Amino acid sequence: MFKNILKFVALLSLSSVCFVNADSPLINEKAAENVSLEYTKDGVLRKEDQCFINFVNFGIKNDIVNISVKKENNKDGSFNLRIGELKNGNEGLNNYKTGYRFTDDEIKDYVKIKQNNVEIKDFSVASVVDGKFSLLIKNLKTCDGLSVKQAYKTEALMATYLYYSNVSPLDINHAFDIAEFGPSSNNVPYDIIHWDMNTGLDRVREQCRIYIDYNRREQTGGNHWVWYLSTDNINGEKCNNTAFYKAAKSSYIDYEQMDELFGDYYEGYVIKREGSENGHMDGILVNQKYLIEIYQDGCSEQNKDQVICTISSNKKLSYEEFQKEFVDNCLDVIVDQKEKAEWSVNASNITAKFSQYSINIENYNRGSLPKCETESVSYKEFKAAESSGIARFTINMSCGEGTFIGDKCRCSACPVNCASCLDGNTCSKCNKGFITNEEGTCEPITTIKPITTNTTTTIEETIEPTVIIEEAVTDIKDKETTEEESSLNSDEEEEKEEAEEVTPVEEVEEIDSADENIDENVNEDIIEDEKSTELDENKETKEEINSTTIRHITKTVTVPVTKKPKKTIRKCRVKLHY
Repeated sequence: MFKNILKFVALLSLSSVCFVNADSPLINEKAAENVSLEYTKDGVLRKEDQCFINFVNFGIKNDIVNISVKKENNKDGSFNLRIGELKNGNEGLNNYKTGYRFTDDEIKDYVKIKQNNVEIKDFSVASVVDGKFSLLIKNLKTCDGLSVKQAYKTEALMATYLYYSNVSPLDINHAFDIAEFGPSSNNVPYDIIHWDMNTGLDRVREQCRIYIDYNRREQTGGNHWVWYLSTDNINGEKCNNTAFYKAAKSSYIDYEQMDELFGDYYEGYVIKREGSENGHMDGILVNQKYLIEIYQDGCSEQNKDQVICTISSNKKLSYEEFQKEFVDNCLDVIVDQKEKAEWSVNASNITAKFSQYSINIENYNRGSLPKCETESVSYKEFKAAESSGIARFTINMSCGEGTFIGDKCRCSACPVNCASCLDGNTCSKCNKGFITNEEGTCEPITTIKPITTNTTTTIEETIEPTVIIEEAVTDIKDKETTEEESSLNSDEEEEKEEAEEVTPVEEVEEIDSADENIDENVNEDIIEDEKSTELDENKETKEEINSTTIRHITKTVTVPVTKKPKKTIRKCRVKLHY
């Protein structure tokens, strides 16, 4: 009696974590008698008396049998076709917490109807009830070559896990106890990656004739359909898991992190959307029997159950082999692979000291590290045939001056001129000669001295008029010329004294402008006063004399910047010599 009670409790607890997949229930058994299905590389061909229609991405088996198809005849001999009970795969495709939304009004945008490869646009979404919708296609002449395909609004988010027993389960399409999976057995995935459902489902269908299998409708975390994609589905080409995953893997958009963790040794065996979270992919290791998972401990703000790196092998690793594999595989925490570390081991941990940082490795919750240089890594092994052994260790970092513990536990450089910092943007201590500013970065310490400026203004005026006169060679004219020169020299001295009263100006450009005006006025006076004298006594002798009068006025003064001087421009009159 007591044994039976224990057995009942065990079954009850198992049912809480494991939902065995079953085909969608049959809605109309009578309709099933008249419907047959053919699985092709183009989709699932539903054959019924009224119409043969190819359905793509609407499920398999009863998902397709339950679809209702009804003709509505028109007076012109054409007919409208009403198709119902179509499952909306876009409903809750991703968790609503990610910001994903899909409304009923969007359904038509993601349904593609073709007849003999010609797109039909004259259709409408007639109704939407409980995650299913119906279509009304108008004015058809025949059903021949008719295809209805469901497309998806966005990529599906997939959390990635590893089945520790390393053997694909016989019954794949159902939920499992998370304790059987890594990493950490607490639902923290290795990574969350994006799977393009449109190209992914096409490739799996075309290469393996495997089709998405819709199951029940789930309300937890927002309404969505539970679905599975694996070799347990309809598998027309009898693809093994390797062929299936090769077709599906090519549609992952951001697979880099999984490549870093496992290389080519990871092989997914199911892609699915189950509970309230996003979809996920479960996989196994291939061609490797032992796995070490390295977790971070207190690095930055990352989840402590997030795997930093993995080490896989076909044998249990010795202490020396563990050192080498750690450096080769944990590239996120090793700054320079060529730098040799100083390794040490004791009963509780292994330490690797580098020039600028050190790494401390400790046991986590499965397997154990070597306790001395002659021991090997200890693994937790599973009973299943060809199963793997698993070991889990944690690391914590000690970073040197000028670095901080950054993403994925790597010691990263502080900002420029920073001796110690909290992160890559905020400096807590600057190098000598620098000080932190309001932004938390370091800037040079500088002293600013006041500067006094004096301005020197130079005024230079040049007048170069040219006068052409005719001069008679007589004693009388020479005498007059001598008298005029004496008079001119006297006048020039007076004008020079007056010119020295010119007040300096602040802007040289204005002085230059005034000089140009003086030049123009002087030239005009010269031209007006030019006189040409003809001498009757000596008409045959003429000589051109180029007379140039040049006057320079140069004044250099020191003017304070803050005082604006007056501007005075004098107009000078030049007396001609003739």
